[in-house]
Amino acid sequence: MCASRVIGFGTATVDYRIRTADLGIGYTEKLLAQHVEVLGGGAIANCLVQVARLGGAALWLGKLGGDRLAEKIVGRLQEEGVDCSRVIYDSSLSSPFNLAVYAGAQRRRVGGFLLPNSLAQLKESEITELSASVGEGDWVVVEIGEIPLESVLLFCRRVKARGARLAVDVDLDPIRQCGAGLPLVEEVFRLQELIVANRRALESAYGATTAQELAQELGSRFETRIAVTAGAEGCWFAEPAGAVEHLAAIPVEVVDPVGAGDAFHGGLLHGLSTGRDFEQALEMGRRCAALNCLAFGARQGMPTMEQLERFSPEDEDKA
Repeated sequence: MCASRVIGFGTATVDYRIRTADLGIGYTEKLLAQHVEVLGGGAIANCLVQVARLGGAALWLGKLGGDRLAEKIVGRLQEEGVDCSRVIYDSSLSSPFNLAVYAGAQRRRVGGFLLPNSLAQLKESEITELSASVGEGDWVVVEIGEIPLESVLLFCRRVKARGARLAVDVDLDPIRQCGAGLPLVEEVFRLQELIVANRRALESAYGATTAQELAQELGSRFETRIAVTAGAEGCWFAEPAGAVEHLAAIPVEVVDPVGAGDAFHGGLLHGLSTGRDFEQALEMGRRCAALNCLAFGARQGMPTMEQLERFSPEDEDKA
């Protein structure tokens, strides 16, 4: 199949995973970090890592500080085969990082904190510079997450004019977390060929109580492909003006669900970028998500194409 590039404009970070004693849900005092892991992270970066592991051409566009975090972020992406040659550096800024806290041997998630730092400081001239890296036919994935939505909209307009095919990953609640108004969110949505949303991220925007209802609402508002994910419940999807259909998640013994959505997005976009139809691409994403749940860490379980092809339907109940 003739493949196009998958280009990401969004978060790439260092993830600090801290484990503490489990002193109960109501405990709010100091917690001693008993163990710290430092991993690669960021929704868009993780998505691109999955694309690269499947053999796709992946390029990350973003802005980092002139610090060791930047070296770690770029170094880990380059090790995975993600092109970082167009990254903008600003030595006056700090690079982004995530902090996630887990309690006890069972790794009960206590909370997570995202610090966008340099990603939130993109100038209009820098967005224009980054968009010039995009060519006709490229698949470009942007996020509603840590980059201000005004910057995302400007970037989308720039690359749409260059003939790119756009997909948006709704990673955070744009109203409650990102402070955006619904008109701005919908301006971004109207430029997309694919909207992929976590059900909970758009609850406050549309009031839908189920993933199926949200997929129906998005499908009625925007003439584009829709995929709404709901963790272990799978996803609901629709072609433009088509009926909403359900794709069940593959049952596996979950070690860590963090990053499963990013793996799903990476598999889905790799499928679309290599000429597969929407349902075939969704199936690729579904399998990537399931396999990534089998290891601790957002990227650790992301499969190669060889691993994906070995994961047959007969394995699903035994995985």
